[in-house]
Amino acid sequence: MEEERFTELLAKKLSGDITPDELAEFNRLIAGNTSFQKEYELIRSYWMQDDEPYDNMVGILEKIKQRAGITDIDENTVSVIEIHSPKNSRLWLRNIAAAAIAIIALSACFYFFRIYSPGHPVSARLTELKTNNGSIAKIRLADGTLVTLNTLSTLTYPKNFTGKTREVFLNGEAFFDVAKDHSHPFIVHTNQSDIQVLGTAFDIKSYKNDPQFEATLFRGSIQATLKDNPTIKVILKPTDKLLIQHTSYSLTKETYFDDSNTLNIETAWMNNKLVFKNEPFEQLANSLERKYGNNIIFKNDLLKSIKFTGEFEKEDINQILLSLQIVTRFNYKISGNNIYIF
Repeated sequence: MEEERFTELLAKKLSGDITPDELAEFNRLIAGNTSFQKEYELIRSYWMQDDEPYDNMVGILEKIKQRAGITDIDENTVSVIEIHSPKNSRLWLRNIAAAAIAIIALSACFYFFRIYSPGHPVSARLTELKTNNGSIAKIRLADGTLVTLNTLSTLTYPKNFTGKTREVFLNGEAFFDVAKDHSHPFIVHTNQSDIQVLGTAFDIKSYKNDPQFEATLFRGSIQATLKDNPTIKVILKPTDKLLIQHTSYSLTKETYFDDSNTLNIETAWMNNKLVFKNEPFEQLANSLERKYGNNIIFKNDLLKSIKFTGEFEKEDINQILLSLQIVTRFNYKISGNNIYIF
């Protein structure tokens, strides 16, 4: 457990995401363990070499994995990890390395037993993959299903699927391209609905702080069971979009940004684009918080319902807010990590 904790704290320190208490704990660990000291000095000195290529990082990460006893992240489980956001290429490489170490730390620390199933309790050994602000991850599950995980999302899944079903848990947003297996239905559990499929492609958006749950089908067929009313089962066909708010639901169609039908709003995030159409400011603020890591606080509640339409890709949050000000009159103030809208 001490080695796993050291790996977790090391990842946080390298990525700059360590708290003062965690830093004190980290310093105590390396002070009392020669092996930890050597490993930290090796990686830290490598981290500081701005003029050297990063070819050796794979070897360093492999040593960490071997020391921690981690063998679960391989080509059969995680095929791609992509981190979108840094503009500076060297900073980008460092962030990827930090993210890779963080993923290793997560795989070491987040194996757990969880009880859940719609009709009967099931105990399974599951792994969590989490994304940070502004990051996107891709993972290929053991059955061949490819999952693209949006920012600030968590996918909980087994290393290997056993039994009659393939079940995963999602908090946040993800695009699923499910491998066909008619004998083993694929089920995605969220806080609002359970989605069951055989082989299909669809997007699920289920953030806890968003006002509604969304499921959009692009290929195949899915069945959604409402958590608050399990007797309601909704069948979706391609281009259908399911919206759930509390105990009510509605069906609509996938959304395109304009009449050219080339930019799909439901999946634009997979290309690191922020696209919205007639979206309330409050809901847009949630997306901005997840993408940029700021806390957005409305000092005037009337502004929450103002609707915006826009498309952004490389702009920072200040540029986006300045653009929105052109459309609607409002003011904002940035204080540390908080943004006040008034």
